[in-house]
Amino acid sequence: MLTYVIEDSPAKASAILHFLGARYPDCLAHLYASFQSGLKQVESLTPQLIILDMTLPTFDRVPNGREGRSRPLGGYDLLRKLRHRMINCKVIVVTQLETFGEGEDKISFAEITSVCEREFPGLFVGSVYFDQGSTNWQGQLGSLIDEVRKEGTC
Repeated sequence: MLTYVIEDSPAKASAILHFLGARYPDCLAHLYASFQSGLKQVESLTPQLIILDMTLPTFDRVPNGREGRSRPLGGYDLLRKLRHRMINCKVIVVTQLETFGEGEDKISFAEITSVCEREFPGLFVGSVYFDQGSTNWQGQLGSLIDEVRKEGTC
């Protein structure tokens, strides 16, 4: 199962990749650390599954290089691009934030999950709250991946 993990936090990415390798040995997972690198790869070779962070930088972080601005809803923006370009895959959002954005644009984890369910049916599978101090996220992520696999899309 070709899977892309689009995540900019090295610790969170490592935990997700370790989980995938241990629970799904047939999973071929690749890591992309920004909105642009993830989108470019998805357009080049579409995976069966994307595990997506909600808050992403525009570009990959490189020492002394340009990383672009932080996109509080970069994952949502990526989902919109996938829908617009009619890219057919499944997406699970994994985030460690309870709210996104600021001021009037602030939205909660539950609210963004509901928005994604409404706006991206057939694409968005669900969302998982990642807590580094717990393993609950692993059970939730595993259940969503198992659901995708049962549908035969992976």
